Amino acid sequence: MKNENQKRIFMKPGKTNKEDRLNFIKFWANYIKTHSDKEWSEQQKMLIDSQIKNVKKLAKKPVLPTSS
Repeated sequence: MKNENQKRIFMKPGKTNKEDRLNFIKFWANYIKTHSDKEWSEQQKMLIDSQIKNVKKLAKKPVLPTSS
């Protein structure tokens, strides 16, 4: 539901794994502060629904036999 007037904001890459994780936390903390509950809840719903849909697809695929 991205408005054409909205600016895309990217996470700042870190120099280390720890720095990446801290930047990720700061990015999402800021996102939650600057977006309405309704907006980010809708986005979370889309993400979760897509993951459930993919799991259901995977569950329908036959499992390959393993060699004993």
